[in-house]
Amino acid sequence: MSIGQTIKKMAKEAVDASKPLQFVEGVIHSTSPVQLRLKQNDKLIIPSDFIHVARHLTQHTRTATISTGSVGEKMTLAGDPEHAHNIHSITLKKATIQFSNALQTGDKVMVAVIQGGQSFFIIDKF
Repeated sequence: MSIGQTIKKMAKEAVDASKPLQFVEGVIHSTSPVQLRLKQNDKLIIPSDFIHVARHLTQHTRTATISTGSVGEKMTLAGDPEHAHNIHSITLKKATIQFSNALQTGDKVMVAVIQGGQSFFIIDKF
């Protein structure tokens, strides 16, 4: 390697070192376990040991309080005649909501890669 190539390589490494995080596109290769292919190198499959998935991209449950605004004065159920209720609002305390937004094989995702390529954070899908 010539002195010019060595200097160029050192300069590139210095610039890369100042960027501890890089964002790249990827595709989910498999889901059990999660494996990832990066757009910049689609032959390399990242194993699940190095992958972290944002919680909103998983199937999970959360507890929430749900409140409605005004509820109409007349409510019907299938087959029941219309009848009046004196309900103006509804509140569910500690309601459990199940989110089913798990990653699927073939999903296109945005990945935050830590410098050195030891950690891959799947932050969203599109």
